[in-house]
Amino acid sequence: MNGPETPAGGGRICIIGNLNVDLIIRGITQPPVWGQEIAGDDYIVVTSGQAGYLALALAHLGAPVSVIGNVGADHFGRLILHDLGAAGVDVGAVEILAGRKTGITVGLVREDGERALVSDFAHLRHFDEALVLRHWSQVERSQIVCLVGPFCLPSLPLDAAGRLLARARQEGKITVLDTGWDPANWPPDTVRGIQELLRHVSVFMPNHEEARAITGADAVEDAAPALQRLGPDLVVIKRGPQGSYARHGAATYALPSLPAQVYDTVGAGDTFDAGFLYGYRQGWEIAACLAYGSATASLYISRPADRFPDRPAVEAATSQYGIALPPGTAGR
Repeated sequence: MNGPETPAGGGRICIIGNLNVDLIIRGITQPPVWGQEIAGDDYIVVTSGQAGYLALALAHLGAPVSVIGNVGADHFGRLILHDLGAAGVDVGAVEILAGRKTGITVGLVREDGERALVSDFAHLRHFDEALVLRHWSQVERSQIVCLVGPFCLPSLPLDAAGRLLARARQEGKITVLDTGWDPANWPPDTVRGIQELLRHVSVFMPNHEEARAITGADAVEDAAPALQRLGPDLVVIKRGPQGSYARHGAATYALPSLPAQVYDTVGAGDTFDAGFLYGYRQGWEIAACLAYGSATASLYISRPADRFPDRPAVEAATSQYGIALPPGTAGR
């Protein structure tokens, strides 16, 4: 098991992962059937991918963040670069692939906010280890390095991802992993690959279903220590409406979710990650990080527009937990 790691305070975050666009169609009452058509009642096209959502949410909270990634040379690629840059994300390490289309995910969202996703990875098929190494200076400048969405990066096998995270750890970085769901439904070779990858991870942030798929344990109280034995000292498990659970060393933490009128949940887990990491990079107590992550996500899922909340809004929502944030939180 890796030893406990605590950030020195307020450092830069580098995100390695998938950028694409989401076409989200809301108000779906039932899934489509082959040969038939269904109708929603609203749609939106947004910059997304796990890297996109995480970077945008962190930037709106005021954290210094950069992305290593790629986009296609098309309208959607330009949209992604514009949105990230306007939010204050450093996009100097996002490559534009000539002659390639930007990947897209179609999200069908039920009235209760639950969603189903269909993706064409497109340009992401050309995201590989060499791309990351070309921009390793971004890693060197950062305190925390996040790898997100590896299942959306077909040309970055898990052993290559492991080499990148191992190098980052050797250089003194705190490494964060959020795999997302495996579209192939977690075959044994993939589970073994993720288990091996976790050797190089400081902070693992799966949702409950992902934790169960990797460990075979149904209860978070069993899954978290099983994941720790694979490498990470800190495991944070997102449980949707049931809240969040964390295990740091031998200490455990559990928080309920905040009440929210759900608009849609696409990107909610990544936004939770952002709130948690915003506090974690400053050395906050884990309970405060969980509360900040939950508050960030609860505001995000309840908003039809201007979805990524700023610090004052998140701090007001966090106060519902009765957990004191460190003095001087605002402006950091």
